[in-house]
Amino acid sequence: MTLLTVRNLQVTYRSETAVSRPVDGASFTINPREVVGLVGDAGAGKSTAALALLGLARAPGAITGGEVIFEGRDLLKLPEDDMRAIRGRDIGIIVQNPRAALNPLLRVGTQIGNAYKAHNQSTEAEARKQAVDMLRMVGINDPDRRVEAFAHELSGGMAQRALIAMALSSRPKLLIADEPTSGLDVTIQAQFLDEMWQTVQATGSAILLVTQELGVIANYCDRVLVLHDGRIVEDAPVRQFFESPRHPYSQDVLRLFRERGGEYPAQITGDRNFLKTDALTKHFPLRNSKKVVQAVDKVSLSIGRAEAVGLVGESGSGKTTVGRCLLRLVDATSGQITFDGTDITALLPADMRKIRSRMQIVFQDPYDSLNPRWTIEDLLAEPLRVHGTPDRATVRAKATAALKLVDLDPALLDRKPRGLGASTLQRVNIARALILDPEFVVLDEPTSVLAPRARNGLIALLAKLQKDLGISFLFISHDLTTVRYLCQRVAVMYLGQIVEEGTVEQVFSTPRHPYSAALLSAHLFPDPINRRVDHPVPAALQGEIPSPIDVPKGCYLASRCPHALEACRATAQTLTQLPDGRQVRCMRVVNGDI
Repeated sequence: MTLLTVRNLQVTYRSETAVSRPVDGASFTINPREVVGLVGDAGAGKSTAALALLGLARAPGAITGGEVIFEGRDLLKLPEDDMRAIRGRDIGIIVQNPRAALNPLLRVGTQIGNAYKAHNQSTEAEARKQAVDMLRMVGINDPDRRVEAFAHELSGGMAQRALIAMALSSRPKLLIADEPTSGLDVTIQAQFLDEMWQTVQATGSAILLVTQELGVIANYCDRVLVLHDGRIVEDAPVRQFFESPRHPYSQDVLRLFRERGGEYPAQITGDRNFLKTDALTKHFPLRNSKKVVQAVDKVSLSIGRAEAVGLVGESGSGKTTVGRCLLRLVDATSGQITFDGTDITALLPADMRKIRSRMQIVFQDPYDSLNPRWTIEDLLAEPLRVHGTPDRATVRAKATAALKLVDLDPALLDRKPRGLGASTLQRVNIARALILDPEFVVLDEPTSVLAPRARNGLIALLAKLQKDLGISFLFISHDLTTVRYLCQRVAVMYLGQIVEEGTVEQVFSTPRHPYSAALLSAHLFPDPINRRVDHPVPAALQGEIPSPIDVPKGCYLASRCPHALEACRATAQTLTQLPDGRQVRCMRVVNGDI
């Protein structure tokens, strides 16, 4: 029996000068107990289509055609009062930004209770009990206390769970989840998706999961819908989609995943100490306090010539601070940084400027890192002029060559960032970093805002540049799939410390540190055969990350680790080399106990 049938759905946006249809004849079905993934490029119309299922369109858009049949009724023809009753009760929605969706003036429990009361007859006490029960169901600790919290008092992960609790409070038959995991750490993401999937199985409901993450699709979805040029161009079971995609767009999205297979990048055999740190530490002082935020704690890391080293860990682990310290965009509190034999830790600004032409960085957000008032030529010319290339003709020639290097049309030189997509702008950022012919580049989450096809293209470009130009990379990312494809070695960070470092094959195949194991078990690799929902998952870490202001005396993971002993809590751990060459910060692993 079909729960939802969509036929020829059309959404039109009109302006004084143009007409666009991001959804132009989309058709698909959803059945009970199904999790259906909706994928497509950024701006393809996925969110527009999801809202249209509820009879909604963001201004100046309007639903201009089609049918949305839910339990035998066309929702697009119902009076607004009838639709209002269906929204929330029979069809729930989780939007992408929990901070924007939650009312900052109302307590979380009140908001969940109000959503419940809108569709169920209940007293205030019953609504509060429902709010507590829903927060407990989505895995929030101490829900009796959390219902009294305001949105700003919750972490991003907790705020997203509160939205889920609100959407599920009336047990809807269909849940529309629009990029519900964007911005969540992998451990929280996996817990939250586990809960959603289990709810579907327990209640017989269904989910339309809008996402750009192929790992989420592979591990949780039964079917995949591909939205391209306003239409559903592929509708396939998840395994068939990954093994034999039919539409050229789907094939392009999956190209990197299918070409690389189980291959790991070849190891670098030359100098491993081209760039290295020794006990690198960075503290940020707290205003009106003697305490500090311990962002980076005694990090020792080495990167070889032409080697890509991944730096992974959850948000707040200190990855970006390490990258900025390496280029001395922020100065370390203590420790040493050596680049090509030179200790750069205490270099004067003029000397550091000379070194910095050999060391560059690509930031995470391409929109925030480029001046919107400058042309692309101006943006590329700036580092050349800072380092002594004022001649206009030479600058133009080098800017043209830099764009070609990253597979962009030199005609973009006279354009401004406005109107250019994230993928194009990130390639401009890379061209800007490469225009001085650097030997080392920090890549700080360069693919995080990109859609799958653009992400694959950028990863392939970076791999080619590293091979052709012999550049060393520090690749900072929470996306373990990308690290696995691009990097030769990987370092895992937790609360400012490196807890495991080794080859990508070592760490990804047989992680030794309990945190590495938990991080990898939570990461959703795009593998439809070894799906998370079909295989037992090791127990997740319990509790919350300790404060970087008051760090534990012993092992920083001890309060969350299932293997911890009293000695772990009392004794500071050191990064120790194992017989296989990797390094691990865990006394029990080093002693052979686990």
